[in-house]
Amino acid sequence: MKNLEPYFPVTVTARHMDCTESIRHYAETRLARIHLKYPRITSAKVIVDNQKHGQKAEIILTCTNHIVIEADTETSDLYEAIDLTIEKVERKMRKEKTKRQKRLGH
Repeated sequence: MKNLEPYFPVTVTARHMDCTESIRHYAETRLARIHLKYPRITSAKVIVDNQKHGQKAEIILTCTNHIVIEADTETSDLYEAIDLTIEKVERKMRKEKTKRQKRLGH
């Protein structure tokens, strides 16, 4: 079984709600599965928020070469919001990697 601990520091913050250990563990294990080589992640922030119309998850990745990738999603279920936000982050990482490869001519 693969290591489920991320190789970069993850900060989980909750707004307008309590951050339970299960939410923290879920966000960390989902972020640990991001396996793209570029851009290399140096730190990650996960912000979960209880809003009027649902639950919101926001992820901010700080990467090498001064790259910051941000994404957020609002749904009725917090775990679903975290999953959808991670999908958005992975899409943005792939886009950044493609941009970099085209710029360098690879």
